[in-house]
Amino acid sequence: MLETHSKQIYTAPMEKDILSLVPEKEIENRVMLLQAELDGCNLSGCLILNNINIFYYSGTMQNGMLFVPGSGDPVFFIRRSLERAKKESPLTKLAPFQRFKEIPQTLDAFGYDLSRLGIDEISTPLYLFKKLNQALPAAIFSDISFVLAKIRAVKSAYEIEQIREAGKRHEIVYANIPDMMREGMTEWELGSLIICEMLRLGSMGIGRIARFNGEVFGGNICFGESGNHPCAFDGPGGLVGQSPAFPLLGGNRRLKRGDIIYIDTGFGYNGYYTDKTRLFSFGRPRREVVDAHKICLLIQEKIQGLLRPGVRPCDIFDKTYDEIVIPENFAANFMGFGENQVRFLGHGVGLVIDEFPAIAHRIDCPLEKNMVIAVEPKKGLKGIGLVGIENTFLVTHEGGERLTPGPDEITII
Repeated sequence: MLETHSKQIYTAPMEKDILSLVPEKEIENRVMLLQAELDGCNLSGCLILNNINIFYYSGTMQNGMLFVPGSGDPVFFIRRSLERAKKESPLTKLAPFQRFKEIPQTLDAFGYDLSRLGIDEISTPLYLFKKLNQALPAAIFSDISFVLAKIRAVKSAYEIEQIREAGKRHEIVYANIPDMMREGMTEWELGSLIICEMLRLGSMGIGRIARFNGEVFGGNICFGESGNHPCAFDGPGGLVGQSPAFPLLGGNRRLKRGDIIYIDTGFGYNGYYTDKTRLFSFGRPRREVVDAHKICLLIQEKIQGLLRPGVRPCDIFDKTYDEIVIPENFAANFMGFGENQVRFLGHGVGLVIDEFPAIAHRIDCPLEKNMVIAVEPKKGLKGIGLVGIENTFLVTHEGGERLTPGPDEITII
């Protein structure tokens, strides 16, 4: 389960000279899927204010609000920039606006029914919802947050292509990490070098997550026991950061001989992410590190085989615990040390790093072909840190197809 690093030379992939736009057919298919769901919910349309969903259904990320009717063409109300939206979006009904009270008059002119509207209650701020209520007093609003999440969970061929490319570039970053390390450097210094390498390889440079008030910057870079540090982030890894005001990326702990190095990052390409964790060791790792990492790899293999259409995430979670975690006496500090422990084994990945569905006990919605799932079995070891693995997989009839290439073994520096 060990790999000794030998220096290799990697170059950045060639980039196109033009802006990469979302294909028109892609947007058309997404709108059709949403309209079918609206019909099933007996809704006449929906209002979308979240930037990620605006991008998903329009192909551009402008300041405004998207109206998708139960049938017919969407209307994108734009504060700014209308000019950019015209260049980036295949939607034809683009309407400049400044106030919500302008919306009903425009939609009435198109003949759209505004009586029963869907809205994403998770991402729509209350003050904006109040403004919508004032502008559309006769409308009855229903929550469609799950509908939106479910549609985005199943990826198209175009989306899978973006995620595959992200995975290829993500691997180049990890292959170069050993040459970035030196004794005495801080977690923050290593994290800064990793971010620079990601940017060189075309990463978006930001991490997007769905959770309210959630933030991620670069990833999670931990030397030794930093991986077990108390953390508010909903993941198994600890985070120290530069200060209480910025508990992200890594802190000021310095790398020393005998440390394990835990690196968990997301690589964003054309809007889409892969999520990946690898373990390094500054010197030969201790036996308990190797043994725990080996069990994490067994768990990953088990879950990968179960990532098939029709399998329920809750069954994957329960089967993994019943067949590996409990028999191996692995439950203590599994999926996070102490209060960092989380009750999931993986999560969806796409336009945000933490999409639907999670591999968790209560998620009983069956997996579908072309969902993309990050699987991340991890174990906190007292006095040592966090060990484990994370890869991003495509759900197929043969099980999970890995979209994050590269060795899973502990790399010795």
